[in-house]
Amino acid sequence: MQIFNQKVAASTGRNLVPPGPRVPATDAIIETEGLRAAAYTAAEHVATLSKLSAIEHWATLPVDDDVEILVVDRPGWITANSHSLQVMLEPAFDRLSQVSDSLMKSLGSDVTASFSGAQVGAVLAFLSTKILGQFEPYVAQASGGDAKPRLMLVAPNVMMIRDELKLDPEDFRFWVSLHELTHVAQFTQAPWLAQHILDIATDFLLTNILPESENQLTAEQKATKTQKLESQITGVMSLLEGHANVIMDAVDRKLVPSVRVIRKRFDERSTNHNWLAQLLRKLFGLDAKAKQYKQGQAFVAAVIDRVGIERFNVVWDAPENLPSMDELTDADAWVARVFN
Repeated sequence: MQIFNQKVAASTGRNLVPPGPRVPATDAIIETEGLRAAAYTAAEHVATLSKLSAIEHWATLPVDDDVEILVVDRPGWITANSHSLQVMLEPAFDRLSQVSDSLMKSLGSDVTASFSGAQVGAVLAFLSTKILGQFEPYVAQASGGDAKPRLMLVAPNVMMIRDELKLDPEDFRFWVSLHELTHVAQFTQAPWLAQHILDIATDFLLTNILPESENQLTAEQKATKTQKLESQITGVMSLLEGHANVIMDAVDRKLVPSVRVIRKRFDERSTNHNWLAQLLRKLFGLDAKAKQYKQGQAFVAAVIDRVGIERFNVVWDAPENLPSMDELTDADAWVARVFN
């Protein structure tokens, strides 16, 4: 089922996005190969730092046995995500078609699909200038086959931020790769996680798209359920991002000598946006997300401080071990619930 016009979304996004820093071809090649090499090297260190048993073999085998590593530009990221977004939306719209034919007809007209495709493309164009890397666990579904999960590193954005903050190129490539490979490790350790996130997102969409007569919820019940689902997805994402930040900052300074400089300048950059960037970040909720992810990082650090990283890793064993939003601000409550 085509939820929105994927071709329109991809072409709109590619037409709207600024190209990023213009550099000689040789510099672009150096950056591409440098990022790819950093990702392969980072995999071994993520295995060591995270103590996740599912990725212990990364120390002896190429990481691309498990995941495809791609270095892309902004248009490439937009195209890939226009496909992935279809996959993430499809379960909700399949269920919609079973519940309400009339609603699906109104959502599925050619005009609506084209308009939605243009809207999706505009959003992807904006986001493609902010993303340094992204792990995609839904690639097999998007390709209709058994393709491996995919890690994308967005070269122009890495170059732009690195030059803006005057950071060491090799150190910054490795630091970014540590974060993104940690996401790969999380989903490898918790094979149920991708479907769990998709289920929450599907339930959220259905709750907010279906009219009250179809979803059998009162306005108050709908608001309560929406808030609960938002809390669940925010909690999961805060955990994932917070854990990745803890791992990337735990790297030995002998390996990344400028790690503290990178973190300091990176955090300072996030608070010094011009008025237009501030407006767009507010519209897309990026500042709120950044604050929540900081809370996730504080939670992970606090739990590891209390029980050690091996015991913390039970968080990946099952959905019920994920922290609630309340527990993200109270690590002791999570420890007491999970270990008692």
